Amino acid sequence: MANTAKVKSATKAQTKGLTKAPAQAGGSLESVYSEIEGILKRHAPPFLFKDLGVRNKKSAHITVPKPVVVPGSYGGKPVSVPLGAVILQKGYVGLYVMCIYGNPEAKKKLSPNLMKLLKGKSCFHVKKLDDGLRADIEVALEMGTKVYKERGWL
Repeated sequence: MANTAKVKSATKAQTKGLTKAPAQAGGSLESVYSEIEGILKRHAPPFLFKDLGVRNKKSAHITVPKPVVVPGSYGGKPVSVPLGAVILQKGYVGLYVMCIYGNPEAKKKLSPNLMKLLKGKSCFHVKKLDDGLRADIEVALEMGTKVYKERGWL
């Protein structure tokens, strides 16, 4: 039993060391978050930039300026539809691009570089940013803006 406790303590110490190393090597996750937040801010207006309201985490999102009715969703009630969001997580920065959710055609237009980071239906796990990835994020948000305008949400 005592040996097990020592192993767990060593594992925690090793884990703490591992989480700090990647942030120092390629820029911190804080700086990645700040850059992506800046990209989102450039799209406001026409979108509204707001704090996402996640407790104890840095987070923000951009939404359409006024609530809209999404056909077949929310019981016909108007909602504030987000285009994108960013949240600082423990080991990555989560970037959510909502225009690709349920839209396979939009997803096909994204760059392979960005698609490698897709970990769910609309969530990208970003750990480092380079010029190509910054441009890919801009293109994805511009594509979403176009789709939202076509739907009459902007």
